[in-house]
Amino acid sequence: MLPNSLKTREIRCALLFGPPRFLSREAASAVHGAVCDALGVDDLAFRYSSMDSQAAAASRGFKIEMDRKEGRGGFAIALDHAGGQAGDPIRLLMLYRWPPSMVHVSEVFDMASGAVFGTLEGRWQTVMAEVNLRAQCETAHRDGLRYVLDRCIKLPQAWVEGLGSPLAFASVGFEVNPAEVTQDPLDSPARNLKVEVLREDPSGLYIELVSRWTQLPLRPGAGPAIPVDVRMVRKFDQKPSAYVKNAQEFLIERIGALAEAGDG
Repeated sequence: MLPNSLKTREIRCALLFGPPRFLSREAASAVHGAVCDALGVDDLAFRYSSMDSQAAAASRGFKIEMDRKEGRGGFAIALDHAGGQAGDPIRLLMLYRWPPSMVHVSEVFDMASGAVFGTLEGRWQTVMAEVNLRAQCETAHRDGLRYVLDRCIKLPQAWVEGLGSPLAFASVGFEVNPAEVTQDPLDSPARNLKVEVLREDPSGLYIELVSRWTQLPLRPGAGPAIPVDVRMVRKFDQKPSAYVKNAQEFLIERIGALAEAGDG
């Protein structure tokens, strides 16, 4: 693996926040205008839709979509709420495909989210932050399949051959869910890391990392412990760039360590 060849294909940053409320088209237009002003652009496409118009305003859903193309990539932002469930948070999703640099991504995400929260009335509380980072990199011998089989999984050759031939794809995934969280806004996120053959170019690897910061520890199949220890309630006082940086640094470090382990 050649860690210096790591290229970001797409990065997403999602924030869940509340209390939930309905946003009208007028409010959505104000959000769109604020984001355009913050980014200094006048070509940010805008779409708005509302759901269940017969329901009470507090339980109505809505979706705001904004996007701008840039070469083969571009930037998009969505603000939505499914409605119905009064306790479900609102989601702010920011996405950048084939970004020019991670520094640029961080600046855009910070400015866009600042414009959104600066326009919405009232007080808001973030309850979850998530970064999804998708990248690709080259392998030393231009054989992504062999790299996954020999370096990541290390399966017996006879077992692999028993699957049939020709083998076209292989993937390995890792998931970590910390048993505890602290009040530190960036400490111990849940992580899901996937390394697999790049389908459009089997000589390289596709890498995807999802880092998720929650107020309370994730407990699959069960709700949070009761009573809640205040020392286990995470604070959310960081800009999106902090979560992006944390995910990026973790991915670079892990990919570099994998390359060194393989070369050794």
